[in-house]
Amino acid sequence: MESRYEALLDLIYGAVADPHIWPEVLTRISDHLGAVGGLLVYIAPPGRGRSLEIVGRLSEELSAFYLRHYSWNPWTLAMTKVPFGKAVVVNSLLERGTISKTAFYADVLKPQGIVEALNINHRALTQDGSIGGLGFSLSARGADRADESVRRLQRLSPHLCRAVDATLKLGHLADGTRQLASVLHLMPNPALLLDGKGRITLTNPAAEALLRTRDGLALDRDGGLRLAAALPAETAALSRALAQALAVASGTGTELGGPLRLSRPSGAAPLLVLPVPLPPPAFALWEMLEQARLLVLIIDPSAQSRATAAAIQTTFGLTAAEARVAVLIGSGRTGPEAAAMLGISPSTVKTHLKRCFEKTGVHSQVGLARILGALPTDPSIGDKLN
Repeated sequence: MESRYEALLDLIYGAVADPHIWPEVLTRISDHLGAVGGLLVYIAPPGRGRSLEIVGRLSEELSAFYLRHYSWNPWTLAMTKVPFGKAVVVNSLLERGTISKTAFYADVLKPQGIVEALNINHRALTQDGSIGGLGFSLSARGADRADESVRRLQRLSPHLCRAVDATLKLGHLADGTRQLASVLHLMPNPALLLDGKGRITLTNPAAEALLRTRDGLALDRDGGLRLAAALPAETAALSRALAQALAVASGTGTELGGPLRLSRPSGAAPLLVLPVPLPPPAFALWEMLEQARLLVLIIDPSAQSRATAAAIQTTFGLTAAEARVAVLIGSGRTGPEAAAMLGISPSTVKTHLKRCFEKTGVHSQVGLARILGALPTDPSIGDKLN
């Protein structure tokens, strides 16, 4: 008997290294207790957030139905008064016959032959109005031995709670955020990570610099950790685009829009914002840890222009002013248009352009365009022209 118990402990702690085996853990414990099946559950506060569960040998369809419609049933409410880590026979907390009179019993329990439950509250799953822990469902036959089964569960409780704690802590390391952070910091373009509530969890240096300018994108007016458009009229469209992408990330949506254009008070070319949904966590309960769910990529055409100008300046020995003229003319702008954009006179543009032709060895707008198209550029070096 002890050898089987030790094997069960090995399996429980094995779930820390491999959270995918939690359903097997719940099933094996159910066998140990004489239960129909078990679940590891997080029940979000009413109207706030998403409830989550892992099941072992219970109907996944009925368990999902329970979370959607009956998560705050008499058993759940009774468990709010039970100390953490204490295994209890849940019907003992209610007046006799209470649960059998509910729609929860008729729709979820009765079809599975469940009349009783053994539950453990877990501290890490019970916060800010939520409740969670482990539960094991008993049939009428199993309920006759509930007192013995709850003693067995109490013996396992410290190990189960410790394994759940470790599994949740592992989630902060296993969501790939560290790897994403390394990649984002190497990216020359602005990029951010958002959690499931749309809050910023990470920005790379380029995004930090862009947010400080409030030119196209900014933090919300309350100084919070959410994105807003620099122009209030465009904030609603940005919020919709982010919400749509988050719905895809959470599995509640399937549609994604195209890149969102955000105007810039400076008059620079609009920013292009592209929200990219991130894959769900490998372990369902890790979703409650507010992990990164959205990568927001920002394309700044003016930064690319600055980078191109920096590249042509370095390659051909142009001055900063000459490089800016070369980029505009090579991109198809006329002399007067370039003068207006740069705030200089048309004659000054002609002077700069003449020197550009001399230094690059070309003598036309088409020639400049070919040079620009052939230059490798890195937007991160564009700041040298600011």
